[in-house]
Amino acid sequence: MSDDLLTNKNNSQNYISLHVQNETDKLEAVVLGIGTDIGEESEINPTSKYHKEEGTYPTEEDIQREISTFEKVLKSQGIEVYRPKNIEGLEQVFTRDIGFVIDNTYVVASMQEEVRQMELPGVNHITNRIDPNHIIHPPKGANVEGGDVILWNDHIFVGISARTNMEGYEFIKTSFPHKQVHAIPLVVSKDRKKNILHLDCTFQPIGSKEAIIYENGFAEHPQIIYDLFKEEDMLKVDQAQMNRMFPNIFSLSPKDIVVERSFKALIAALKERGYSVHEVDYTENSKLSGLLRCSTMPLRRKG
Repeated sequence: MSDDLLTNKNNSQNYISLHVQNETDKLEAVVLGIGTDIGEESEINPTSKYHKEEGTYPTEEDIQREISTFEKVLKSQGIEVYRPKNIEGLEQVFTRDIGFVIDNTYVVASMQEEVRQMELPGVNHITNRIDPNHIIHPPKGANVEGGDVILWNDHIFVGISARTNMEGYEFIKTSFPHKQVHAIPLVVSKDRKKNILHLDCTFQPIGSKEAIIYENGFAEHPQIIYDLFKEEDMLKVDQAQMNRMFPNIFSLSPKDIVVERSFKALIAALKERGYSVHEVDYTENSKLSGLLRCSTMPLRRKG
């Protein structure tokens, strides 16, 4: 064997294995946000702006405490947890947006907000361990963030929002021709109670056939969702529950779900349907307009 072949073989053995086909297969490896140096209070979205104006913006200590509790749940389930490296003055809480895995391909997100784009170097030590042949970048002008990309086996839903545009959708569609890729336009509003920041704030598959959904979060009727999920398999939430981010849970397996502990109605509904619920306090992070799914970037699910 030549030295070059030996080197390539050795390098491949050190690559992080990627595999994500849906939102619920058993989680094996994930990148979790840090929030260790969030910088100045931000007005990057209507919810953050509201809490800044009201004097209720979360502190770094509370953000880190909540993320630490989430990390303990992940590790208790034997999940490998990677963390970004701190970049001074950046939140680095919502790792979902800056990159995501589809099948065995890592997609480097192209974000609308420059401050979010600045978070990418924080995960270089992780992405450098991914086979470069399995990393793709959107072309110029194509914006896509992980919060707008939801996987459901042969289907990919792409939210069209203030953060992800049609060019981003076309990029995903072109890059994964073996998948059925659906553009899902979302309600975009300056009114924080109506605005849908990302698709995962209004829709989230759970288990093997069910979904949590806020039906008024779509700018157009998403017929494909109703084709794939039966009426009796939808857990419907109202506007007040959506504002508290009920759809933004995080599945560890088809039967294990991490949920904000104050979502009592949702927790009861999930338990009634046979799910095991891991309750965590994440109320302060929600003030930044993100919750549990937003804080995670799954790298590998067993399925």
